[in-house]
Amino acid sequence: MRKGGFSILFVLVLLMALSLIFLIPSGAVTEEAEEYYDELLMEDSGEEEYGAKHKPIAVIASAVFSDILPSSGIDPLPIELGVPGNAPIEANFTENGYRDESMIVEIEQRRMYDSDVYIAYIKVATPSQLRTAIAGNKLSSERTNFTTAIASNYNAVVAMNGDFYSMVATGYITRMGTEGREKPSKTMDLLWIDELGDFHIVPNGQDGQKQAMKEFKAEHELINSFAFGPGLVVDGEKVEMRDNLWEHGSYDEPRAGIGQLDMLTYCLVVVNGREENTEGVTIEEFADIMYQLGCKQAYNLDGGNSATLVFNGKIVNEKQADERKVLDIIYFASAADGE
Repeated sequence: MRKGGFSILFVLVLLMALSLIFLIPSGAVTEEAEEYYDELLMEDSGEEEYGAKHKPIAVIASAVFSDILPSSGIDPLPIELGVPGNAPIEANFTENGYRDESMIVEIEQRRMYDSDVYIAYIKVATPSQLRTAIAGNKLSSERTNFTTAIASNYNAVVAMNGDFYSMVATGYITRMGTEGREKPSKTMDLLWIDELGDFHIVPNGQDGQKQAMKEFKAEHELINSFAFGPGLVVDGEKVEMRDNLWEHGSYDEPRAGIGQLDMLTYCLVVVNGREENTEGVTIEEFADIMYQLGCKQAYNLDGGNSATLVFNGKIVNEKQADERKVLDIIYFASAADGE
């Protein structure tokens, strides 16, 4: 099929899919969607014609993501530190996924760069379902706990360790709308998440971050912000790593990161390392992994033995080392009424 004809077909199918939102129950999968995405996966020339940035997200993750869209019928969760999400519906969990009227989660394992890569793809109906939690009861607390324990306390469907923000003295730290620190960083890239659930990655540099925050607050509300980095993918482009950006960036290490694939569509990614059969990856390799997954924005978080992906209360990336206690987590919660 010629490029022009295929482009027209893609637009037509996309418009048809959008029109079905009022006809198809949230979370339902149509045969047409599955067949269409199967055809895209089998298209030999598709990647050359369209490039990585134009791959449909549903191809990268799963065709089911095409059938759940933001819904005005879902009440948002409270944006408040210390408030958990709704309890998930236990019967809706499978070995590798979860779905209800407010969200879809799918878990995948891949082998990349001689390492085990664990991915959680998440689609939610409201930005409020992307949440953060801390082990203590206030942002200044130094209390730590296991990722599994914090996730359980907050009804997380899927969760990952955060940035362990107490390890550094700079960076903007906000969790669930509560501001804890406003100090621009000379060395660290920052991640800001706004009221729409969109990611903004801000490069290192104090003057630039001060100006960026001023412009950000003129248009958005800061819901969650992180100080770790570096940014891995920005606006669909893989970031070129600076040699002195990160002390252990050139070493093979366990890694943890979060990416935004599309509107209210995300991935949590953990790479196991420091083991005989899974070496871990460099920061540059981790950026390439996030790029290959189709991230429009992607950000590196606390790695090493902190790197832990939890689904349905269990560690997905099982490893030889014991689970490490952390300060904070990022998690996704259901907004469905389980009653």
